Amino acid sequence: MGETNTAIDFTGFITALTSSITTAQVLTVLASVVVVGMGFFLMWLGVRKAVNAFTSAVASGRIRL
Repeated sequence: MGETNTAIDFTGFITALTSSITTAQVLTVLASVVVVGMGFFLMWLGVRKAVNAFTSAVASGRIRL
C-alpha cells in the first residue's frame, strides 16, 4: 500500500483574496489595531495610577497625584 502525497492548490483562493482586499484596507485595519492597543495601554496605566493613589491615600491619610 503506497501512500501518495497530494498538494492542495490554493491559487484560486489566493487570487480571489488578493482581488477583494486592497493594501489600503490592510493598512486601515493595522492602524485601527494600533490605536485600540494604545488606548488599552494608556487606560491600563491610568488604572494602575488610580489604584496606587487610592491605596497610598488609605494607608497614609493623604492624597497625592
